[in-house]
Amino acid sequence: MSDSPAEISGSGFPLTAPSSSQLQQLVEKLTPEQHHVTQKSGTEAPFCGGHLAEKSAGVYGCVVCRLPLFRSSDKFDSGTGWPSFFDTYDAQHVTRKSDASGGMVRTEITCGRCDAHLGHEFSDGPPPTGIRHCLNSLALHFWAEGEAIPLEIPLEIPREIPREIPREIPREIPRAISDATDAPATPDADLAIAWFGGG
Repeated sequence: MSDSPAEISGSGFPLTAPSSSQLQQLVEKLTPEQHHVTQKSGTEAPFCGGHLAEKSAGVYGCVVCRLPLFRSSDKFDSGTGWPSFFDTYDAQHVTRKSDASGGMVRTEITCGRCDAHLGHEFSDGPPPTGIRHCLNSLALHFWAEGEAIPLEIPLEIPREIPREIPREIPREIPRAISDATDAPATPDADLAIAWFGGG
């Protein structure tokens, strides 16, 4: 990314990528699990992420550079075990890439500023967009309603310890999800990630 005026998003946030030294400073604040997800395109286990059951009003942002990504008002229960949103905070804040890993072709979504891996995008979401942004909780930071969201990249942020919730696998994969992924409806937890194709 360049330092041109075009690197300001429609909602007023700078999108210029952090320098290599800045990125290193930010990445050093991550836990090993956060590093695996955001820097190595990892996927957390379903139904374990701390933001899955979060019901408070607020904004979800990139855990690495703190760019706001999704609003709580656009969050919905997809039944997949990962936090899901039908719209973005700002379309420029999320970058899309083709991802052919894991034996399937998916659309990977990354942070529009620091390129951290966030999850994947699917076309089986609810109205009005029909889109499901399937996120890893480990890739997200949450600001409760009323908390200030920094415009610039905050380099002096403390390490964030992710919250976890008890793992709870549903007895059946939601029909819409299994149809969309051509996956059998089964409770086998070991194959849940591959079947949902999320994260």
